[in-house]
Amino acid sequence: MAISRPAIENTKKIKDIFMQADIHWMAGTRLRSGSDFLTQLKEELMPLPQPTLFVSDPAPVHSDAVLSDLHTQIPEKLCFFRKARTPSSEEVRNTAEEWLRRGIASVVVTGGGSTIDFAKAVAHCMAYPSTFDQEPSSGLVFNTSWSPPHLPMIAVPTTMGTGSEVNGKSVVDFAGKRRLVFHWGMYPQSAIIHAPFFRGMPEEVLVGGALETMARLVVPVVSSESPVRVADSLAVAQVRALTEVVNRLLTDPGDEQARFDLAMITVTSVLTLHQLGRSQFSYWLWYLVNELNNFDLTKQQSLATLMPVWLELVRDGEIPGREGLSRMEAELSPTAHSAKTSPSGLTGTLLGMTSRLTPSPSTGLNARTLTDSTWRDWGQGLRQVNIGEHHVERVFSELLSPAT
Repeated sequence: MAISRPAIENTKKIKDIFMQADIHWMAGTRLRSGSDFLTQLKEELMPLPQPTLFVSDPAPVHSDAVLSDLHTQIPEKLCFFRKARTPSSEEVRNTAEEWLRRGIASVVVTGGGSTIDFAKAVAHCMAYPSTFDQEPSSGLVFNTSWSPPHLPMIAVPTTMGTGSEVNGKSVVDFAGKRRLVFHWGMYPQSAIIHAPFFRGMPEEVLVGGALETMARLVVPVVSSESPVRVADSLAVAQVRALTEVVNRLLTDPGDEQARFDLAMITVTSVLTLHQLGRSQFSYWLWYLVNELNNFDLTKQQSLATLMPVWLELVRDGEIPGREGLSRMEAELSPTAHSAKTSPSGLTGTLLGMTSRLTPSPSTGLNARTLTDSTWRDWGQGLRQVNIGEHHVERVFSELLSPAT
């Protein structure tokens, strides 16, 4: 069948858009969910090279009967228990050497974002040990050389928010400073989202994951335009779905279906196309969160305080994004004159979430110090999305003001 001239022209237009947009999106993880976790896990394990190491946060393993029974069937030498925390570069190097000596050929990792980050970082270090030899000069460690995935990995998340189970990033502590290590080979081969594993999540962790997912979807779209218009449409659709789920959870935190829906929105917010055509630095609020993390504030504390401040400064035109915010709010609340007056609008949902979280303390922090550190690590990238040093300082100043 001959291809029509209009079809050829449309294909050329789409190709031109992608060429101009500097596309850097990639999804390398197979996503699975369902009621029969053990069958799915066995299916994923069958083609993996052996031996397979089971890396786990002990807390969910001890609290969930399915995970507990599974680990009684695994030889002790193939179980690796590690409490959830940000991995240090020294720990990553030492563990990589241990796994190499033991001939580990594949991994199943169970736990939250920091546990999955740890397993991905160790696998990366086995292939690229020099990445962890010294503190990087900037905040993002990006290895451009390519090899196949370092170790085939199955990720089984027991918390939600980071999306570590479906991305190629790992947060690693280099001498007291958290850095983002990224590589195309760090994507887990598959992720299994099993609803019962989220039953025991405390409400604060649950709401924190929802806030992180919301920020992941909203900040890039508001801060940076994309030439690929479908990207904005997908982001708005996901924010609308997330808003509905969050309102259900704020009413009933124990709603198991809502918890599962939130977990799926979290992972699909990482995998979908809303980032097409945008610089990776359009997530720019994340780099401020990263600097606050270096002062021992949790991601939840940082986002709970930063998001309302960011939203107000954008709305007032003091930092970039007012037009993008207006467009998104109009899409989400088409009949409302202002999202402030709409309980289901973007602002109402964000404030509803942040009110459930513990805000970050301001004692001992200095806006200028935080700005200098952020700009030293991320300034070159932030310029790509029209964020200046004065914008960063404005956010930190408002964050730490007595009125906050």
